[in-house]
Amino acid sequence: MATLRLQLEGSPGAISVRAFLTAIDNAVRMLADFDAGISAEPRGSIDWLVSDLFMGSLGVDLESRSRSEDLNVGPQVVEAFVAGLTQIELQGTTPPYLSEAGMLRARRLLKLIGHDGTAGLIVTNVGQQQRIVVTARASANIDQLIPARHRALGSVEGKLETISLHSRPRFVVYHSHTRKAVTCRFGAETLLADAKEALGRRVSVKGIVHTNAKGEPLSVDAEALRVLRSEAELPRIADFLGCVPDFTDDLSTADFIESVRSG
Repeated sequence: MATLRLQLEGSPGAISVRAFLTAIDNAVRMLADFDAGISAEPRGSIDWLVSDLFMGSLGVDLESRSRSEDLNVGPQVVEAFVAGLTQIELQGTTPPYLSEAGMLRARRLLKLIGHDGTAGLIVTNVGQQQRIVVTARASANIDQLIPARHRALGSVEGKLETISLHSRPRFVVYHSHTRKAVTCRFGAETLLADAKEALGRRVSVKGIVHTNAKGEPLSVDAEALRVLRSEAELPRIADFLGCVPDFTDDLSTADFIESVRSG
């Protein structure tokens, strides 16, 4: 169980009902995006319940309830939500796990600041001393993250999750380094079979990569998919030790390096 506190700052009686409902709706949909990325459950693993409402700044506490006794990612989801908004506010980069749809939800949430009586937004991970005061700076930053500015032939590596056949077929790859969700759209029937076979595994997706103004990949028009070895299967440095026993001519490693440096 975990609790996310969402507070809209503004003068008493100034914040519109529409703004409050918009904030809750988009926050909950963003939480579902984080949930899907962290739990690897495409439809999410958590239900969110209202545990408290309060005035002053208009606020609501949302409490997680896992649908499964064996899986509880509520604390990680709330932590990722607060950290994600902090990253947009302070760094102006895309947080881990948020898909294209999730980023659009984030923009709708952030665009409330300065409108309908909403002067600011405070998001708190209750009980974990994790808190961010979100300002209009985050709203400006996210405008640089969503539109595709460039496109070029390339590839994206990461873990393949969440195949969807609604509208245009697509799957989501969570980038190997940033965990950013990259939407990969495809049309070939053979690619669907490959994607199903690779579900939950590390892959390399080749095609036309669309990037934002920061150079971050947003989506891929996928042309080919290749399954990669998992991180656990990759060779370690220790595996290479002793591969060429006479490489240092009986010198110690330190003496060999020193001999190379001295000429």
